[in-house]
Amino acid sequence: MKRTNRQHRLEQLRLREAEGVLTEQDQAELSAIFAELDAEEAEALKPAKEKSRKLQEEKAELEETASQLQDIVTEHKQLLTDARTYLTQLRSKHASLAEKYHRLTGQNLSKEYVETK
Repeated sequence: MKRTNRQHRLEQLRLREAEGVLTEQDQAELSAIFAELDAEEAEALKPAKEKSRKLQEEKAELEETASQLQDIVTEHKQLLTDARTYLTQLRSKHASLAEKYHRLTGQNLSKEYVETK
């Protein structure tokens, strides 16, 4: 059935339905028209649904990548915190040793000695 004819027939059947004078044959025809419209709509929506599915997959992949990158950033921050803590401990230990050395020898540790050893 041509689209314009179908639309006209649909309007007629809907009017008859509203008036309460729809026959069983009319009801069957109305159901068939709705089934055709539903099938056309489903076919027309296929490309959009496929694109939506692909975008959802891509979004999920990007979210997983972002999560993994966030884990790397978190671990890197912890590594920097650990390194700073360790450096502070090393400086404290060096200062303690330098102070012991000074008490025993009366001399200061030279920076050249510390940096080359």
